[in-house]
Order: sequence, then C-alpha cells, then structure tokens
Amino acid sequence: MMLALPLSTGGCPMKAQLLDHALPHHDAYSLVAEDSYLASLLALHSAWKGFWQAWLREYFRGNKLPRQAEQGLLQALHGPETQIPETQRAHWQALQLNYHEILHQLQSDSARTSKDFPCPALVPTIDAALALEQQCFEEIVAYSKNLGEIDMLTGLPNRRRMEQDLIREQALVERKTTSFIAMIDVDHFKSLNDTHGHAAGDAVLRTIAQGLRLALRHYDGLYRYGGEEFLAILPGLSEESALLTAERLCRHVAATPLQTVDGHPLHVTVSIGITPLLPGGAPHERMAMADTALYQAKQGGRNQARFVS
Repeated sequence: MMLALPLSTGGCPMKAQLLDHALPHHDAYSLVAEDSYLASLLALHSAWKGFWQAWLREYFRGNKLPRQAEQGLLQALHGPETQIPETQRAHWQALQLNYHEILHQLQSDSARTSKDFPCPALVPTIDAALALEQQCFEEIVAYSKNLGEIDMLTGLPNRRRMEQDLIREQALVERKTTSFIAMIDVDHFKSLNDTHGHAAGDAVLRTIAQGLRLALRHYDGLYRYGGEEFLAILPGLSEESALLTAERLCRHVAATPLQTVDGHPLHVTVSIGITPLLPGGAPHERMAMADTALYQAKQGGRNQARFVS
C-alpha cells in the first residue's frame, strides 16, 4: 500500500518506488487479541508501522526524525517484558534484538538526508526494515494459529488439533505401529456444577487436565474433547499396557486432592474407554468404539477403565 505523503517524489527516481515497496498493508489487526502475548505482538507491529512511516516521511523531506519519536516503539518493545510467557520469551527477545539493530541503522542513515545520500544506498535498510516487519507479522500469524488450537480453560490442545493429530497417528498405524485412543469423562460432573457452581467445575477441569498431562508420557497426546471429556492418544503400547495406563489414570485422578473455593473437599473420579486405532480404519469410527467402552465403564460403576477392540 502506497503511503500518501505531502511531498514531491522528484529529485530521486527511486523515491516513489521505495515508498511503495516499504509500506505494505497487512490485515493483521483483524485478529482478536484475547491473549496478552498476542496483544503485545499486535501493539509492537502497530508501533513499528507508525514509526517506520514517520521515519520515511521525514527522511524524504530532508529532515531527521526526533529521537522522542522512538518512545512509542521502545515502550511497545520493553513495556510488556514482564507479561511475556516463558514459552514465548525467546521469540520476543529475538524481536527486541532485531528492532534495536534496525533502529541503530536508521539513526545512522538519518545523519544524511535524501538530498546528499543516494537513494539506492538506502535499499539495504529498506530491505532490513521490511524483513523485520515480516518477522513480527509471521509471529502474529503463527501464534494466532496455535492459539486457535488451544482450549483456553485447560491449556490443552482442543478438538480441532486432536482431529489433525488423529489423522497423523492413523497414518503411522498404517505403517504397522500401534496406537490407542482413550476417551476420558469426569464422573457426575453435571451434579458437581449444579451443587458447587460453574467456577468450581472449571477449577476441577483445569486440575484434572494438569494431572493427566503430568501422568502421561511427554509424547502422548492429551486433548480437551469438549465439556467434561478429554481424549488421549497413546502410541506404541500393547493392549495390556494401554489398559493398565488407563487404570493408572483413574487412580491418579481419584487420589488428587480437590476442593471448592470455600475449602469444601471434593472427591472426583473419571471413567475411561480405550480402543486401538486399526490399519484401514477411520479415526472417527475408532472414537465411537472408545465411546462404547466409556459407556461400559460408566455402567460398570464409574471410576474404572474398559477396553473394546
């Protein structure tokens, strides 16, 4: 997108081309900033675009941009530091380093105006600035995509991500590996919500999700399927070890100390239905079998695991 500037592009044949190249428009701000890191990225992207356009405008007018014009950008760079999640800190620090490098280069270029500094010599700075904007934009897109695959209550991957991973897992099963899926349902969850309120129910789901994640291997998949249901993908097990794993998860949840916000103790259990993925099978059909096994576990008295092949 060409920035409308109140200046002539005469005197430097590349001036209009550079401006047209240097100021692309993105639809990044149609994204919804429901996450603090995403909000920080969007604020940084906006601050950079404002600073960059101001720098170009003043440069081609033959002026130096006042140093105070950097303050908004520096605030966007360093203001959110304490709010950046640990998992994203390396990405943010890389952005900070790259922005400071380009700021240093722009300060150097500002010492010479477009009247005494040939425009072609500005191209490396233009390219570096564009690459920096693209880096920030790509981080916004990548993080937003990941955010769309995460359940906001539990922090687990959601059903959308689960469906993608099941397709990949089925492809591995076609190559003669083994894998099982376990449908996990919190027992009497509706009664818990009705008695203690939805805040207590949400806290229970978060605690169970954390406990299940810790109880599984790091390469096992665990997903929020919906409501009070979770789904686990357990690769590389035998039928016996898969069932033993499910039974261990039942014991783990039953032994987890839980309480309401007012300190009332809660005893929560889960029922689990487990079934193998089969060569030539479809994941949704196997999920139906896991659901059948889960129903059997419920009918058998809950707080137990059942296997259906």
